[in-house]
Amino acid sequence: MAVRHAPPLAADRSSAPPFRIRLAELGDAYSRVTTTLCLSVPLVTIALARHMEAGAYTGLTGLYAHLVFLGYYVLFLFAMVTLVFALGMFTTRLATAASMTLLTSAIFYLVVDSLVYRNFKFHIDAFWVQYTFTSYSGIGIPPALLAVGLAALVTIVGIEWGLFQLAGKLRHRQLITAGFAATVLAALVSSQVIHVVAYYKNDTRITSITPQLPFYYPTVSHRNAAKYGDLLPIVAERSALDPASAGTLHYPLHPVPTAIPAGKPRPNILMLVLESWRFDMMNETVSPHTYALGEKSSVFLRHFSSGNSTPTGVFGLFYGIHPTYWTAVKSNSTVIDNPLLIDALADNGYEFGIYAKSEFGRHKIKDTMFRGIEIHETFAGSSVDQRDQDLNTQLLAFMHDCQRQGKPFFGFAFYKSTHYSYYYPENAARFRPAQKLLIGLVGGQRDPELFLNDYRNSIRYVDDLIEEIVIDLERTGLLDETIIIITSDHGEEFNDNRVNSWGHGSNFTEYQTRVPLVFYMPGATPRRVVQPTTHVDVPTTLLKRVFGCDRLTDYSNGRDLFGHLEMERPLVLSGYVNHAFIMGDNVYAVFPMVVQKYKLQDINAPAGPMRPDFVPQVMEEMQRFTR
Repeated sequence: MAVRHAPPLAADRSSAPPFRIRLAELGDAYSRVTTTLCLSVPLVTIALARHMEAGAYTGLTGLYAHLVFLGYYVLFLFAMVTLVFALGMFTTRLATAASMTLLTSAIFYLVVDSLVYRNFKFHIDAFWVQYTFTSYSGIGIPPALLAVGLAALVTIVGIEWGLFQLAGKLRHRQLITAGFAATVLAALVSSQVIHVVAYYKNDTRITSITPQLPFYYPTVSHRNAAKYGDLLPIVAERSALDPASAGTLHYPLHPVPTAIPAGKPRPNILMLVLESWRFDMMNETVSPHTYALGEKSSVFLRHFSSGNSTPTGVFGLFYGIHPTYWTAVKSNSTVIDNPLLIDALADNGYEFGIYAKSEFGRHKIKDTMFRGIEIHETFAGSSVDQRDQDLNTQLLAFMHDCQRQGKPFFGFAFYKSTHYSYYYPENAARFRPAQKLLIGLVGGQRDPELFLNDYRNSIRYVDDLIEEIVIDLERTGLLDETIIIITSDHGEEFNDNRVNSWGHGSNFTEYQTRVPLVFYMPGATPRRVVQPTTHVDVPTTLLKRVFGCDRLTDYSNGRDLFGHLEMERPLVLSGYVNHAFIMGDNVYAVFPMVVQKYKLQDINAPAGPMRPDFVPQVMEEMQRFTR
């Protein structure tokens, strides 16, 4: 009779060290959860696809979208599940429960966000979650939508439980997990390569998807796209007439007539922008020549940039809409072509003189604000201050040429001497002693006065360049025919908050966001304005006062700087990765998972409660130009 032997696996398992047994159990549970995630991919795809416009699911657009679903959202969930199991502090049951709760919650968020986006045209973030719980009536969510959300939660929990049970019955789960991991990683690489090239070439079939998806931050690489972009010929710039170019942005809301009546004067417009110029550095000591012009102008004492970075700051100066639209504008640049202000100038025969060496191409400022217009970026000199001097020379020559031809002009100068590391000729150093700031090496407790003197010297140097322009305008008789706007793209912090914060782009306190604004309007009464204003008001004012565009809400979130200004209003600002609301002296900096609340003057001081009457206003303005 044959002798039956016990399976060696059972003997091996019983005799194995406890650590190996626990590791095997964790691995089995991990593969079961990741298999559940694999089975959940259709549900994730359906939820994300609801964000996108009809007709965006085929061809290159559809391929890219599905690669993003897999290589961005599903990969993120895969990484989170892996992290839970890799922490090693969970029991098998706890790790399984935590990862399944995470997975279910994420899918529920995607489903609910798709419902909210369809109805309200914004994605759910920490700010809107907090506001919903603190002021439900203010956000205006109908009870029926809440009922749908509750039903969705119950349904998703049931589906995920069923998929988890199904995953437990499948064989070779380890192989499924390995293949799944390889697939989502390949999708990540493929989707981002496509986006890098599409972003560079302005292919709106690809780029227009970005603002439609929640918290999607695709990769951009101007240098690599310029070098290797031709290797991906399926990606190409789409014309504005291409139906595939239709995007989510509706700007302006209606056609805006901009023709200046025959016989009405067309004033020249000169916009002079100093990099990183903060509000308290416009005075008779640091910038005496600009201050002197301010004595003949409107000076706005509580003026804010539209952002704490160059792209978002410049964006507000030309579009007049909140910088939260910046992503959508970049994504649909070929459809929009240029901001209404630039179109109005072109339609009325203005000559353009754009002088800036600040990588406007890489930042997409050229494609979104000066499409078809030459940007002068080549200046003589071996240092930044020398190049700014030549910039001034070229701008003056441009103005003289327009005067000889009898043509109105729009001049834009972007001075870089005031950007870190702050540049000026040695003989122009009026503030001493001064020391160069090395942000990577400076300590949080350092007295900033020496660094501020260095910064002041650079501002004073550019102020001298501005004096050259004003004197020339007076000499040639153009001063009475030219609107002059002097401001900055954002502020600059010198550890004012005592949290070792230097420069800009890191917070929305007044040191990084509040900037000077001197608005010289020929014939207007000089004044000093204490109401809060922002960069989006600048193009709004020009369009109304110069081109007669009276229906401000059709093309702007801004106010007429020479009309009625409220004593209090909510402001919307953006940075590189997030945005913020300023309400009075309170700042609410919004990240996907958290809202950072602090005082405008001190990041260490907690902000007060948000104004419930301001939030609906902000919501309407942020949705106004979304289809």
